[in-house]
Formats: sequence, C-alpha cells, structure tokens
Amino acid sequence: MAYQITDEALAAYQRDGFVAIAELIPPEETARLRATLLHLHEKKIGFDKGALFDAVGLDDGSEQRFPQILNPSLLAPELKKSEYFEVALSIAKQILGKNARVRGDITFLKPPRIGSHTPWHQDEAFGNPMYEYRQISIWLALTPANSTSSCMSFVPGSHNLPVLEHRPLGGDPRVHALECVGDFDRSRVVECPLLPGGCTIHDHRTLHYAGPNNSDHARLAYVVTFETIPVPRKGPMVEFPWRKYRKMTARASREQSWRQRGGLFVDAWRQRDRFGHGMADLRRIAGALVSLIKG
Repeated sequence: MAYQITDEALAAYQRDGFVAIAELIPPEETARLRATLLHLHEKKIGFDKGALFDAVGLDDGSEQRFPQILNPSLLAPELKKSEYFEVALSIAKQILGKNARVRGDITFLKPPRIGSHTPWHQDEAFGNPMYEYRQISIWLALTPANSTSSCMSFVPGSHNLPVLEHRPLGGDPRVHALECVGDFDRSRVVECPLLPGGCTIHDHRTLHYAGPNNSDHARLAYVVTFETIPVPRKGPMVEFPWRKYRKMTARASREQSWRQRGGLFVDAWRQRDRFGHGMADLRRIAGALVSLIKG
C-alpha cells in the first residue's frame, strides 16, 4: 500500500526533526497488532534470548516497569506482513529515499500505574560512532498515549545537534536505558498525544522523552526504525564512552548465552533480508562473530 504523508507534514519533519500523524492505520489493523504484541509480552516470549527485558530496572526477574522486546517481528513473522510495515516503509522512502530499509523494530509496554518514564535521549547514542547514519523511527500508538498514560515529547530542532553526552539511566551500568546528560534547551518541549493508530516520526538525533504511565491501563507502542546503508564517519573520530557499559546488563548476558547455543546463526538467517553488502553490514556481522568466539 503506497502511503503519502502530506507536504505540510514532511516540511514539519524536516524543520523540527519530528512530526505527529493523527491516524496512520485503521482500527482493525491496530487491534491485530495490539493482540499480537500483547501476546508476546504476556507470555514473556524472547526473554531467554535477551529480546525481552526491563529497560529501566536490573532485569533480574522482579516486577518490570518498562518491558521492551527487540525485533518482535523475528518472534511473530506476521508483523512483517502487516499493513503498518508497508505504510511505514512508504513513509521511510519519502524521507530517506528509495534505498530506505528496515533497521529493526521494537515494542514498548508500560504497565498501568507503575510504568516508568522514558529518559531523554537521542537514538543515535545507541549506535556505533564509527559510522554516519540516516535513520528515522515511526512510533505507533496501539493504546491511548497522552500526558497521563505516557506520550512522546520532543525538542524541536534538536536533530541539528551532535550526539550529546549520555550515560546508563541513573549512572547504573546494569541498566539498559540511556539518559542524555548533555546540555539542551527543554523550554520548547512539544508533547504529542495520540489515539490508537496514530504515530510520531522522528530523526535519530531528535531528543525525545515519554513520561510515566499513571493511568489505569497499559500503554503499548510499536516502533519500526528505517535507515540507509551507514557509511564510515568523515572527519575527526568521535567516541560514545557509554557504549562500554552495554555488555554489563542482564539482557546482554542472556543474549550472549543464547548466541553461544546457536542463536546467532538463527538470527542471522532470520535477518538475512535486512543486510546489504556495505562495510557497515559486514562489520556488524563480523563483530557478532568475534563476540560469540570470545564468549
């Protein structure tokens, strides 16, 4: 299904680094996605391989305040065949060009009353600073997202900033989530409440945040990230020192154990259509193999 965002929405995205679309997919498609993703969360599918984890806690089996599932489409392949995937790819090609491809997907669940906030961050802070990226994320609301239940908030124009300093949430290297501790202007924050089926689109450098879920209902969102092939960074090399903590989380430990049991090759086969022939892709695969060998 070819989907065209309006010229006004595209201009807003280019100016601000984000844009909200009130209705991206119809109610019946929203209901199907919600049912599929809630099933994965409720059955804790993917926990043993590190795909399911608590982003803000120690992920030690205690009550989760912000469970996430990395690449749920590898656990529920029907997601790739959804109308949402098709519509999202159409948008990505409008913004990034015809070579846009899926980078990955993730689902976020915030339980009622205890769902944690999402700290301020830039998505590129999770990436490899050896490369320059062009990426967007399409954040789809599957339940109401507002000031009470946790909607997305953005700093307009922050996509023009470099990647600011980040650290693990609260300075605890065992926690997966990153928080931006660099200096930025929070006085112009824009909140984007959405009904189910609506979405926000943001650049990988746009600073964003979502508050806690203080409502009586779970808040569920589904995000697909798109990119063009990364290229080696030009100019002086930069470092993301916070990346050294990524292997200290319980999630990373479970993932490494699963990969050593053969999971790396399972995932490589499932994701074969996501990899091109660029050096960044080859380095990504090589890095995973080296990590597997080192244990």
